[in-house]
Amino acid sequence: MEIVLGVSMTPTTVSIALVEGEKADGVIVERDVFDITAVDGSATSSASDHVIAAVLGTQEGAIAAGHHLVSTGVTWTNHAQAAVLREALVARGIEDVLLVSELHAAAALAQAVGRAVGYDKTALMFVERDTATLAVVETADGSVVKVLSQGLHSADAIAVLTDMVTSLQAEKSMPQAMFVVGSNIDVTAVKAHLKDLVSVPVIAPEEPELALARGAALASANAPRYDTSTIGLAYSQDPDETTAYVLTDDTTTFLGHADAFLDTADIASDYVPERSKPFLLVGSSLTALFVAGLMALTIAIVINVQPTADKGSGERTVHSTALTPPTALQPAPQQVPKTA
Repeated sequence: MEIVLGVSMTPTTVSIALVEGEKADGVIVERDVFDITAVDGSATSSASDHVIAAVLGTQEGAIAAGHHLVSTGVTWTNHAQAAVLREALVARGIEDVLLVSELHAAAALAQAVGRAVGYDKTALMFVERDTATLAVVETADGSVVKVLSQGLHSADAIAVLTDMVTSLQAEKSMPQAMFVVGSNIDVTAVKAHLKDLVSVPVIAPEEPELALARGAALASANAPRYDTSTIGLAYSQDPDETTAYVLTDDTTTFLGHADAFLDTADIASDYVPERSKPFLLVGSSLTALFVAGLMALTIAIVINVQPTADKGSGERTVHSTALTPPTALQPAPQQVPKTA
């Protein structure tokens, strides 16, 4: 079986999603979300070391299970740390790893969901702790129009989101749905607020903590392949206030199994057919290999290398059942994630 690995990193949390299919168009066959900080809250080692451990551990697990790891996508919050990771990957000879921005990963997932449900255009509301970006994703070619970006430093962040959504009324062709993806925020609360402001369905990932990892896998699987010497070209910088850009070239699309993407999003049954359930093929042995590789790499780093200090902070997002969003966006509570 061909599989694609998606990794989402913050300075404190790693989310991994192993997706079936050469184009990452199948179901998630392995998932995990875990903390990479010590008991006192400090980072155990540099974030790039954890990503490398994830890649190496997954490669070993795939080989042991008789699978082929096609590519790996990693979404990163800090651009400087992404550059450090890129250099480390090249030094170790690790190929087929695409570094993408969180917005790129979110847009890749929005396009895949839009294709699965049959929408021509999907509005993407990507919300971080300090910034919100509203974009429109064209399903056919993956082109993304960045409509508006706003800071969320105001005491009433929900009011800022409300004003942003209102700007969609100026679009000549309204999107057929709104897809909400978040990084270190309560996606469920944002969705609950936005669904009362728009006339189209508001969709959110069923597993918010894995959304960016899944999007990174999609971006990686559908991007042109690069040699390790040119891996830096694969790193996607968010454009400034641009009009549009295309996620992939004309030869790559997000074709695949619709049910797999419907499993990714929390969509009312009125809008989509019954979803298929994910199935586990790789099993817990993959996670065990991943953790073992992470521990071995950390020991080696302590002996030979001075860890790189992480910059910034991040908190893990969990699925909240809150029906009423707070006035200001709050990070989700810390909670031990459930593993598959």
